[in-house]
Amino acid sequence: MDIKMILFTFAMAVLSTIGYSLPVNAPKKSIFPSALCGAIGYLVYIMGLDLGWSYLLSSFLSAFVIGALGELFSRIYLMPATIFILPGLITLVPGGGMYYSMLYLIQDNTPLFLNEAINTFFIAMSLSIGIVASTIFSRSLKLFRKRSKKRNMNPMQ
Repeated sequence: MDIKMILFTFAMAVLSTIGYSLPVNAPKKSIFPSALCGAIGYLVYIMGLDLGWSYLLSSFLSAFVIGALGELFSRIYLMPATIFILPGLITLVPGGGMYYSMLYLIQDNTPLFLNEAINTFFIAMSLSIGIVASTIFSRSLKLFRKRSKKRNMNPMQ
């Protein structure tokens, strides 16, 4: 992927994330960090696919990055992490897969419906597992830092 395409993809991901953040009345100071989360997460997804990774691994890693950035921005801006994570995930939600699943169901094309529905389900699950994993990682780092501070304060332990 060349640099022009990367910049274009980054800009479109920023705009799409902002386009989601505005109608849902996200706090004004959270819009740019949310857009940054979405754009970086989408770049991770695209780069993963470009490297030959599966959709599931690319989705998981991009959701993990979005979750980690959301946790970081939540500490910087003193706001809940979901304010940064949810708009960031908009670029990754498998909406096309959901649409085609329902289309094949209505057309009574069971094999295509099952294939598309299963793929969509697994992508959605990898996104949610990525967010959960980043939250667990962030909280364990926080707990580790807290415990190491206690040990430094009390040298008798």
